[in-house]
Order: sequence, then structure tokens, then C-alpha cells
Amino acid sequence: MNRKAVGILLILSLALHQLIKAQNGRYSGMGDASVMLSDFWSAFGNQAGLANITIPEAGICYYNQYLMWETGTQTGAYVLPTQSGNFAASFSHYGFSLYSENNIGVAFARNFGSMWSASLQFDYLFYNQSDDYGNQGAFLFELGIITKPIENLSIGAHLYNPARAKLSDYQNERVPTVMRFGLGYQFDEWVLVTLETEKDLEQKARVKCGLEYQPVTSLFLRAGLLTQPNQFSLGMGYKIQNFTTDFSFVTHESLPISSQLSFKYTFN
Repeated sequence: MNRKAVGILLILSLALHQLIKAQNGRYSGMGDASVMLSDFWSAFGNQAGLANITIPEAGICYYNQYLMWETGTQTGAYVLPTQSGNFAASFSHYGFSLYSENNIGVAFARNFGSMWSASLQFDYLFYNQSDDYGNQGAFLFELGIITKPIENLSIGAHLYNPARAKLSDYQNERVPTVMRFGLGYQFDEWVLVTLETEKDLEQKARVKCGLEYQPVTSLFLRAGLLTQPNQFSLGMGYKIQNFTTDFSFVTHESLPISSQLSFKYTFN
């Protein structure tokens, strides 16, 4: 790769790095409207959703952003249920040799009665940059809650980095603080609709909505819409015995399409 191309990729990564986060094939296919959902992939969304898992699970995901390996994201997680609550360990890696974002997280989630679940996650976020910029790192935490006030309705809220962890003294650079709130309704055994708003303190609010349709027991079809920027997503999931695989495609207003592929294994 020539120096000009490397420079363009570095500028693109630096410009987008505050928007990059770990994702997965299921949530991405639903427009990432997922703060109210409770499953294994809550390890990368609202960790309160991990509270209802009863069997250990592990999964990995690859996110190919804009058809360039230099802007790809690799993630993985393991969830361990216990009598006192559920624990999860997760990691994510985005970028290439000149610029990368790396996150390691440890979460705890538990139910409080039949209607509420809550979570706390501690993260170490590390930016590996070229020599001109230097490396940066910060410790931060996340908070999440999910409630089910009536049958089939789920409401979720998540707060990422409420303490506004600082990366460097230069221009008072801080890790973004992001708030998410949303609801989901299971219309019947086969149809789930979700709606979410996401607000970065320094960005315009995003609105996201998703649809998941389960025509047969092992097959899931998904679609989603997002704003700021306007995007459209499609996805599919398939479960066979202990394995579940999900993949999705996400459009962009001016950049190439992005795709995600994830695998999950449930231990017996």
C-alpha cells in the first residue's frame, strides 16, 4: 500500500473513531436498535440483557466496514451465569497497524425481581496510533437497565462513559459519552419491532428502528433504518443445535456497504 493510501486511511479512521463500536450480525441487521434486547450480544449493547442467560455462551464477530480490511472490527465475548448474577468478558479490536482501537470489558448483570435487570461494566479503552500522534488509553464504565412493565414490552436504557474519562490534556480530549433509550414490542411469537434513540453529547441524536421476523423455528429475517447518517440494513440468522450464525449488510449515504458475520455457541 502506498503512502498516500495509508494517509487517507489514517485520516478516515481518525475522523470516524468516535463512532466505531463493537457490533454483531443480529443487532446490525435490525439497525442497531437493540438497547432493550436480552441475549448474548447484549455484551456489546446493553449488558443488562445478559441477566436472563442461564447457560454459558461464547461468540465472535467480524465487521467489514466500507469493504476495507483496514477499517474492520473483530470482537468476542464469553458469558458465565452464576447464582448471584451473570458475568461476561469481552474484547474488540478496530483498525490496522497505523491506527487501532482496542477495548477489554468485564461486566456483571443480574435480575431484580421479575420486571427489572441491571448491569455494570468496566472497560479499558486503548488507542494505538502512529508515532506522530502517540498512544492513548483510559479506564471507563457503563451502566444499563431493562424493564418489562407489561407482557411483550421491553424498555431499555444504557449510559456509556458517564464519568467522561479523559484521554489526554491536549484540548481536554475525552472518550465520548453516549446515552441510549429504546423500547421493543413482541407482537406475537414471530414478530419483534424495536425503536431506539442514541445521543452522543457532542453529536446529533440518532433514531434507529428494527424489525425481526421468525418464519420458522431456526430462521430469522431482519431489517432496520438509522438516521445521522441515513442508513438501511438487512440481515439473517440461522440456528442449528448449539450454533447460531448471523450476518447483515448496512448501507451508507456516500460510502461503500458494510457487512457483519457473527457466530455464537451455547454450552450444554
